[in-house]
Amino acid sequence: MLTTERSPFIRDLQNGLLEEGRFLVRRALLQTAKNHKPFLRLMLADASGHMPAIYFGNPTELKTITDIAKPGSIVRIQGIVEEFQNVKQIKLMKVEAGAKGEELSRFWARTPVSRRQMYVEMKQLIQKIASNELREICLNFLRDRNFMRLFLEAPASRQIHHAYIGGLMEHTLNVMRSVAAFRAIYPHADGDLMIAGAFLHDIGKVDEYNFLLSHYEHSEPGRLKGHTLLGYERLVAKLNSVKMHSLTRAKLEHVVLAHQGRRNWGAIEEPRFLEAYLVHAADAVDSTQFIFHDLKRAAEGKTNDASWSEYSRYLGREIFLR
Repeated sequence: MLTTERSPFIRDLQNGLLEEGRFLVRRALLQTAKNHKPFLRLMLADASGHMPAIYFGNPTELKTITDIAKPGSIVRIQGIVEEFQNVKQIKLMKVEAGAKGEELSRFWARTPVSRRQMYVEMKQLIQKIASNELREICLNFLRDRNFMRLFLEAPASRQIHHAYIGGLMEHTLNVMRSVAAFRAIYPHADGDLMIAGAFLHDIGKVDEYNFLLSHYEHSEPGRLKGHTLLGYERLVAKLNSVKMHSLTRAKLEHVVLAHQGRRNWGAIEEPRFLEAYLVHAADAVDSTQFIFHDLKRAAEGKTNDASWSEYSRYLGREIFLR
């Protein structure tokens, strides 16, 4: 029986024996190794991050662990933290159900920014939109309580950037701030269209994930359509209930459809005018800077005084830390 009162957060795990860890199970998948033996692959998480884990055992043991380690459950584990193919993982030796009454805030990764303050700033940026058409469509979303309930809780991604409760709102506001700065730098660009497009560019993410306060995964529509198409569908449903000039509507729809920049990055169309490109650029800057910052933050506090981060498959390189 695991009884250690204190256990490290994922961000603090070092290679070697982990006497006790208390983590949230995000994913659990029974797989078969190359030697045809079954094993259980888990994704464990807490408020500081996530880490893969594996458990090898006989069919009876695997059945017992699978029943305990269901997605959304909290487990107490013992194992070895190791590097496998340049990825840190936990080779599990023991898995038990978490004790009742666990302090759940340990496992909830949340935005460090006040969502109330973000909402106020977001609304102020929208209210400054001079175009009645564009301002009204944005305010329609703000007034939609069902949408805003999801928008306030949703992550901006499952793992890559702002992957926590309120992450979508934080990321969206950052993109809106960036395009507001672009408006001052590039006065020839349509600032109203950029602000509206920045606010709306990721609205499909409220439908892309099934998320609770403890975990989130891709929804079935998210897997089948992706957030860009889901967001376009939400936008069209709102646009059909308001009057908007056909050209304004077409350009706003295009900003949402093109915000990922390239088709092989998930865009349905690539940016065809300046404002669509600038919204894409602001989106890319905020998500990428998060990855740089997160790699540096992950290295802080570790005993080794490394000059370079671990390899990031999202960036395709290590980053310089000093």
